[in-house]
Amino acid sequence: MTEKIGVSSLKNISVLYEGDIYDLACLLLKVNEAKDRGTNSKSRHTINGLAKSYSMLADIDLKRVMAVMTRNDLPLGAVVEYDADAS
Repeated sequence: MTEKIGVSSLKNISVLYEGDIYDLACLLLKVNEAKDRGTNSKSRHTINGLAKSYSMLADIDLKRVMAVMTRNDLPLGAVVEYDADAS
């Protein structure tokens, strides 16, 4: 079974500013919902994918973002979900 993590658990994590990872995760959840509308698909990012997206958008080294994820004990393979869907 795939491990899931609720998006609210990302609120206090920061790379460049407080809550930046949470903000991006919320945006990506909304984008995925819109993209999947009308299909049977349910697209979600993992913590690793979230880190890669952040690195690309902020134009900073992926190692820096991954270090933040690791320091906060986030499982890199966990799927980021809305809190109600994470349990």
